[in-house]
Amino acid sequence: MGGLGNSSILSLILLLTFFIAGSLICALLAATLSLTEGKSIAYVVESGDVSGDEFEAKTDNPVVKTASLLQEEVAILKAEFNSNFSDVDDTYDIKSPINSISDGCFPGNFNKSRCLKRIATGILQYVKQMQYVKEEFQSTLVDGIIHRTSTLQNLVKDLQKPKDRADDDKISEDILPKDSQWERKTVTKAILRSFDQFLIDAHRALRHITRTRKFGERRHQLPHELTPLN
Repeated sequence: MGGLGNSSILSLILLLTFFIAGSLICALLAATLSLTEGKSIAYVVESGDVSGDEFEAKTDNPVVKTASLLQEEVAILKAEFNSNFSDVDDTYDIKSPINSISDGCFPGNFNKSRCLKRIATGILQYVKQMQYVKEEFQSTLVDGIIHRTSTLQNLVKDLQKPKDRADDDKISEDILPKDSQWERKTVTKAILRSFDQFLIDAHRALRHITRTRKFGERRHQLPHELTPLN
């Protein structure tokens, strides 16, 4: 009986030990979470980077939202075209208007004015090229993409200073080949591929521009000493 009593006491002690250890672990986790939630506004904004997708979040900003929706639609149209014309190759190439660090849209050499001008010029290029796509590929998506591209063009203009806005009439239009049906299909594929890549880069740049602009406006409303948000 004595042996059985000692065994029961030992089991009870072990159970109490596990319970106390578990309570301590839960308390430590709760303390860690409360510390990470209390970051200042300055830290949250400055930790963002134009090239990262980890800070992607839902936004009500019209230019960012329009660019995002347009990129999704163009990607779907591109996939639809490739599915219907899987034998069309990539012999024709149209470079995205945003293709080098000198454009001012990439990290390390970001320049808001230069980047917006590059985006605006690129959008105008694709407004015209989508008319070519419309002639060569019948899809219910095309008219909506053309309309949304024009909307994005106007929204980007609103972000620019008047002196930086490009004159639409002075933008030269590339003469795209129409010699044969095969050639027209390769050009259509090249336009959609290039437009998709352009919108990916433009969306990231516009997200960065509007995020830093919004923080700049808020900073004038905040006291000099920023305190952590709880």
